[in-house]
Amino acid sequence: MDKRETMEINLKQQKVISDPLRSRIIALLYEEPMTPKQTADKVGKNPGTIYYHIQQLYKHDILEIDHVSTEKGIVEKYYRAKAMVYKNTEKETPANHVGGSQSHMYLSDELLKELNEEVQELFFKYAHLSYKETAEQKAYEVDFRIKVI
Repeated sequence: MDKRETMEINLKQQKVISDPLRSRIIALLYEEPMTPKQTADKVGKNPGTIYYHIQQLYKHDILEIDHVSTEKGIVEKYYRAKAMVYKNTEKETPANHVGGSQSHMYLSDELLKELNEEVQELFFKYAHLSYKETAEQKAYEVDFRIKVI
């Protein structure tokens, strides 16, 4: 697993990334470093709006500058996301919870269907593997939910 994939964050950072547009920016900048203008073109938004959101993410240590280039005297900063998955270390977890994660994402109906199918296959795989396992086991309820934000 790429060391950039998961990053522990605090409550303030959690609030900053909870905006769906910012989550989309993070996902794009995880895939490849881009300038605010390039990012704005990808998401179809005003460059000024995207620049503001990128600055907020950078200020709160979610993004970093990947590299800087100069084109015809214009300095362009390329930003990249430090991780794809963020785990809030300050969040209170109920006593019986042992793990989990959360992610905001934009999905088409087709991608949503594909995600559901893959998760169901994953559930089946681990349920099947548990019958073969000989080590001591505990009972877990695994809950997978998707909600519109």
